[in-house]
Amino acid sequence: MSDEARRRDVWRDGMRRAVVSLGTMAPAKEPRWPIALQAAVVLTVPILVGIAFDRVDLGLIAATGAFTVPYFAALPRLERLRLRPLAGLVLVITSIVGAALAPFPWLSALGLIGVTVLVAIAVHGYRLGPPGPLFPILVYGMSGHAVNGGVPPLVLVGTVAAGCAWAVVASIAPLVRRVHWQITPRPLSVLLARPEWDRGARELVWRTAIVAVLGTALSLLYVDPDRAYWTVAAGVVVVGVVPGRGPAVTRGLHRAVGTVLGVAVYLAIAAAGMPAVALALTLGTLQFITEITIARHYAIAVTAVTPLALVIVTASAGELGDLAVTGERIVDTALGAGLAVATALLHAPAPPDPAGRHAPPHRAD
Repeated sequence: MSDEARRRDVWRDGMRRAVVSLGTMAPAKEPRWPIALQAAVVLTVPILVGIAFDRVDLGLIAATGAFTVPYFAALPRLERLRLRPLAGLVLVITSIVGAALAPFPWLSALGLIGVTVLVAIAVHGYRLGPPGPLFPILVYGMSGHAVNGGVPPLVLVGTVAAGCAWAVVASIAPLVRRVHWQITPRPLSVLLARPEWDRGARELVWRTAIVAVLGTALSLLYVDPDRAYWTVAAGVVVVGVVPGRGPAVTRGLHRAVGTVLGVAVYLAIAAAGMPAVALALTLGTLQFITEITIARHYAIAVTAVTPLALVIVTASAGELGDLAVTGERIVDTALGAGLAVATALLHAPAPPDPAGRHAPPHRAD
């Protein structure tokens, strides 16, 4: 068999596996419902508080504090509690940068690239695993979008900070169970040990940087500068947290299918005209579904997180139900996902990813 024929067979087999994966639910390595429930509660409560004070827009912005919950989820509770404020701090910093640069399109674009690359270095260097750099990018973009939509920058950043603080407080509640105190937490010097830059980590950072630069540039030149963050976000989640060509193709397909279905869910939510409390509970349910399925079936997770993100971004700027947003997000996703899949071709096929790659510390000390 010639090399060209062999390559065709490899690609054909890879595409077949990607398509088959749409109908396959990966087995659960451990129960995800505690993390999913916590994320849903952390997201829903600020929205309900916003409803009570007739500021649903601020409640939705504060709900982004729930984006801290998936990080460090594989660690014991006490260790997770030590590190979760760092995840919240990153979200607050990205919100500050996004809000400050929002009035300046070119500076905002450079900020998007910088935030994406720096977060990718941290995520892949420390092997944090899912959800990767996604949520800081979304908070950066949401902050700029909300400021350009009329939300005062100080109010926006303060609301994001309040949501992240609430997420940390909510993390304490499970510690009432004695079982969590039977494990002695390791010090931060161990949990944040110096990263080990293996081939996979380097590949993921370089691919993320390429997606950030090209996605931002193409959005500036040919699409819409205000939507560059969505293109980059779509790309980095396809790059994912596992190196290799196969995972990139599979995640690209799942992302495309999940986005189309998620946009349909968003349209249904926008058309339903549901009461604010029902909307809050719906978003909490979507967050729960996202966390339950993120490691088992990526397309389902994307189907849930897409309308969640769209509602938060559009409602915070007073644009909930804007039909133009849906088509734009499909275009942005196709562009970002296509770039991410293409970056996988720049690298030689990767060896099998070692088991236990994710969750710090990534080495025995």
